Amino acid sequence: MTEHNIEIPCNTEVVIRVSCKEVALEPILVNEPVLIPDPVLEPVIEPVQTPEPVVEPIPVTAPVNPEPIPLPPVPTPDPVTPPVPDPLPPVVEPIPVVITLPPIAIPVVEPAAEHCYCDLDSALSLSDFVKKLTSLTKGLLYPSESDFPIEVLTKGFSSKMPTIKGVQVRTLDRVIPTFFRTVDPDDQQTGNVERANLATRWQALYSFIKHHCSVTAWHYPVKQNKYTHELMVLLLHPQGTVALRIKLVET
Repeated sequence: MTEHNIEIPCNTEVVIRVSCKEVALEPILVNEPVLIPDPVLEPVIEPVQTPEPVVEPIPVTAPVNPEPIPLPPVPTPDPVTPPVPDPLPPVVEPIPVVITLPPIAIPVVEPAAEHCYCDLDSALSLSDFVKKLTSLTKGLLYPSESDFPIEVLTKGFSSKMPTIKGVQVRTLDRVIPTFFRTVDPDDQQTGNVERANLATRWQALYSFIKHHCSVTAWHYPVKQNKYTHELMVLLLHPQGTVALRIKLVET
């Protein structure tokens, strides 16, 4: 082959062809700078020397013992002898004197009977008076617009006038009027025995109360469904008080 010297400037692409066969060659850069990497240097670690601590010596001063200061002597007081008290007189305990008194008889005071302002003397005791009064009023109805039986009260009633508007004070003749205890002549003619016996009973009750006690009565209105008024008759016996309670219907 013939040699040809051709000057090719730098950084020029050169294509070489051969006549026998075309061979494509990779472009070759002529005078291409080659970069050489710098050598990597490993860091050198030098050992660090730690300085040793410097300990300064502490000066030790020997303790100084001060000389004791002498104290002045304390004077000792002379012993004092306490005075001897005078002896106390002997204690003489009193001798108890027991005086025996004769027993005193204490009188037994019986409770006084209730003062009933009764000027009459009754031959009956209070209990007998109540028994006879109960017998006389048994089954006896007090006539009004609606008849009610008579109740004998020995306890549970008040001897004071009730504070009710319209209260009236009545006597025995007003409580048991004359027409209650008088036999009607028409009843005698017709032979009405029942009416005659009723008048006889009222007369017996009137006479018994009249001879054995004093009487005061209170008539006053009440608010009840079955009756409208009450009549409280106080029978003042010498030994106590008994009451008759009578219910009435008055319109």
